[in-house]
Amino acid sequence: MTRTVKLMTLTCAGVLSVSLLGGCATDQEARDSAKAAMDAANAAQACCDANEERINRMYQKIMSK
Repeated sequence: MTRTVKLMTLTCAGVLSVSLLGGCATDQEARDSAKAAMDAANAAQACCDANEERINRMYQKIMSK
């Protein structure tokens, strides 16, 4: 849960900085940037979840010996 909150915070900060540095963006450009950031955040979270599952399986396998 904490990783998700941190990841979303970084994503929102990135979207905000892009919109501020990019000048006047249209509403659609802002939405597209936000969607791209959300997609990247979801992909990163999926990777973290997969790694956590793999580590947990390895730990369970070691502990069952």
